[in-house]
Amino acid sequence: MAQTPNVIALAVMQRLKETGEAPTPENYQRVYYEIAGVQAGPPEAAEGAQNNTFCLELLKTLREMVQDMSEKTESLAKDLGEKNKDLSGNVDSLKHSRDKAEILRLLGLVVSQAGGIQNRVEASHRELVETRHALVSIQSELSETRQLLNEDALTGALNRRGLDQVLEREVARCQRNKARLSLAMVDLDHFKKINDTYGHAVGDQMLVHFTSLIRSVLRKSDALVRYGGEEFILVLPETDLRGAMLVLGRLQQVMRKSPLVSEGRTIHATFSAGVSALREEDNGHSLLRRADETLYQAKNAGRDRIITLA
Repeated sequence: MAQTPNVIALAVMQRLKETGEAPTPENYQRVYYEIAGVQAGPPEAAEGAQNNTFCLELLKTLREMVQDMSEKTESLAKDLGEKNKDLSGNVDSLKHSRDKAEILRLLGLVVSQAGGIQNRVEASHRELVETRHALVSIQSELSETRQLLNEDALTGALNRRGLDQVLEREVARCQRNKARLSLAMVDLDHFKKINDTYGHAVGDQMLVHFTSLIRSVLRKSDALVRYGGEEFILVLPETDLRGAMLVLGRLQQVMRKSPLVSEGRTIHATFSAGVSALREEDNGHSLLRRADETLYQAKNAGRDRIITLA
């Protein structure tokens, strides 16, 4: 079978399903290149460059699949038109024929041509159904993968990629509507000590526990990001500094009342936070930078505290 884009896409999906590999862009890209017989590029290439290249390749593949479907339907329509013309001609000849042998010959042609049309339609239908299934499968897998790419695997919070999208959207929306926006950078105090004392598995439990406590004080419109290690970011639309302080104050109360319980051990933790509010001239980077500066001040001031900066 020819290595058309839809055939390769179907083969990639089948291969990933058989091997049980996650349908990530990296896996899809690797298997696609393997089946297509294309060199994937040096392993040391930058991740961003690889993702950009793959996205371009995928868009090209999807365009080719759509073009392939268009050409198939156009070819089918043309072919059926010609076959129908021949069939109509033979039917007309059959109507006017009086010779038994000629009638049988024409009937044979009509049956053969009708069967040919049926086979052509069925073959094209199968090809188009396969192409449609491949497109639907790719759409579904990419939708799931897109979500996974924006989430931290451990906590389920957004990661830095997700943060970039949220900040760009919220800053633009707030500046367009002259609305308020606050951002809090939160850091678990003495997290290294928790890892050293109880082990990294318990440290991971603490991160998941902390994430659930943060979510308990957030609204649906707020966003939670794991910025790195034990640092988290709270993006708070329609919230000024006073409102952000209330959210973080509730989080402090919840943490005091809800320590982590692991294997019969009760582990208390605190956090430090820096909060900044959106200014007219701000972008996401400057808003984030000020929150980082205030978090640094909170740590230097003894931790377990919240410092704001308008």
